Amino acid sequence: MTATVPKRTLTTLMNALSSGVVPRRGLEYIAVGRKKETETFVNDLEDTAAGGGAFRFISGRFGNGKSFMTQMVRNYAMDRGFVVMDADLAINRRLTGTKKEGLNTYRELVKNTAIRTRPEGGAMEPMLQAWIQDMADAISEEKGIPSDDVTDDDMAKRIRSATASMNCMQGYQDFIKVVIRYCKDYRAGSDDIYALTWLKGECELKTEVRKNLGINTLVDDSSWYDFVKLWAELSTKLGYKGLVVFLDEAVVLYKLQNKVSRSNNYERLLTMFNDIMQGKSSHLSMYVCGTPEFIEDPNRGLYSYEALRSRLVSGRFENGYDNYLGPVINLRPLTNEEIYVLLKTIRDLHEQRYAYDSKITDDMLEDYLKAVLGSVISTTMVTPREITRDLISLLDTMHQNPDTKFSDMISGRKVTADRNPDDDIIEDLDI
Repeated sequence: MTATVPKRTLTTLMNALSSGVVPRRGLEYIAVGRKKETETFVNDLEDTAAGGGAFRFISGRFGNGKSFMTQMVRNYAMDRGFVVMDADLAINRRLTGTKKEGLNTYRELVKNTAIRTRPEGGAMEPMLQAWIQDMADAISEEKGIPSDDVTDDDMAKRIRSATASMNCMQGYQDFIKVVIRYCKDYRAGSDDIYALTWLKGECELKTEVRKNLGINTLVDDSSWYDFVKLWAELSTKLGYKGLVVFLDEAVVLYKLQNKVSRSNNYERLLTMFNDIMQGKSSHLSMYVCGTPEFIEDPNRGLYSYEALRSRLVSGRFENGYDNYLGPVINLRPLTNEEIYVLLKTIRDLHEQRYAYDSKITDDMLEDYLKAVLGSVISTTMVTPREITRDLISLLDTMHQNPDTKFSDMISGRKVTADRNPDDDIIEDLDI
């Protein structure tokens, strides 16, 4: 019997599943399979907390579970004290470009900064504010004065002392000046804090930055990754274990028609990969999700960029075995047995949501799965997303029409593929 799910989580979960999108919360209630992959991610988080990190590509065909898997890891990381950032790459959000595409990705990552108490994003300010208050309280206790009487100079000294280990990092001096300025303006109760605009990567002119903050640095297309590294290290000073970054829909890079633009993005990806894997960053892990073609196509994929191909290609002695510890994690499709377990869970959750007995037995679900798989030319044409969405629709119909027979509902059922995955780059439910 499926565990009882909190009503709000259950409602959100079932609404998302019935709409064919990946739920943000409650995934642990419907997760099946993926044991080895999960063990890899857990080990990565342990390494990240210890000061290291990981860079992995998550590869899978349409419906094999990329979005679902990354959302699972995202939730797991937040629950264990990590900061997470995520962004879906798009035509105007890439790793680099001539129209601030890289900067747009940074802005999206910062906007989607999340922690356990702010899982939907927007956590950057609460994180900084809690840290500032904790420092003011500590100084207050040391000096025996009210926290409101702690001076800006005392706060600046404490911030610099707390972040002294970051001193050698690229961009640290200006970054910490802005953090100190944010602290000052926040404690003064300012409504419009320019330092916050800078931290979000939304400043456009160096003259304005120089006038308002006294620095010459902007977060831009060439430097945004350096600031992600600064956020990763600062997160540990704020009391978190590190930063985990997710970049989904990387197939966008594969689809770029301009070869130079595609190569520039792959070069930036290589730089980030080398940086993390060589230990030049700390407390930072990054996951990039894409299709097998995005990685393996020798003409347009990552394999077309020799430096990346040499790092990502399978070892000569793997002999067809899955390797979940390498830089590329290939997600296999769920087995029919795993899908069957998922269907039973969906049935139980539907019964929980509407507090009723569906009268649908395990054998009937087995018949349903056989009907689905028997109505397509190839099992690769139908995904768990489609199967679960259709089952929820069937359960909805039978719940509202109790005289309807299950056997009548599934007889003559025809299943077709939703779309060609190469024509679609939006997020789908990948269980």
